[in-house]
This record gives sequence, C-alpha cells and structure tokens, in this order.
Amino acid sequence: MEILRYWAERNGSTRYSEKLDGMFRAALRVIAVHPKLGRPTSDPDVRFKGIGDHLVFYSYSTTKIYVLSVWHGKRDPKDRPY
Repeated sequence: MEILRYWAERNGSTRYSEKLDGMFRAALRVIAVHPKLGRPTSDPDVRFKGIGDHLVFYSYSTTKIYVLSVWHGKRDPKDRPY
C-alpha cells in the first residue's frame, strides 16, 4: 500500500510501516467477518473503521471487502471522499 511506502520513506525505517501493516491486516480480517462493524458514511454503500491514527473507508459485497481509501485521522474531514 502506498501509505506503508510513505511512512517507510518518511521515517527512514520500515518498523512503523510493518506495525501499521499488521494493524491494517488484523482489522481487515475482522471487517471481513463483520463488514457492518465500521461506521456508516454519507454514502450508504461506504463504511469506515479507525485503525490507529488512520481511517479505512471500504465497501463490501457478500464475498469481498473493497478498501476505497486510507486517510490519516488528522486530515480535514471536509476533504474526505465519503
């Protein structure tokens, strides 16, 4: 994911990126089992889940989870896509 590369380049180390990757993967495993776990957005087909300092926006079908966007929680909410 682009966000993992960003943090590795910014920090000069992959340690935080590896931790973040583990957090994303664990959260997505839970979302895969319980897709309605995330909070709804203004778009009825999109939900989001906080993971650390980040928000993962996703939609889902009966067989798949679609990650639409990953945002840092400090970004202006008015700029969010959903």
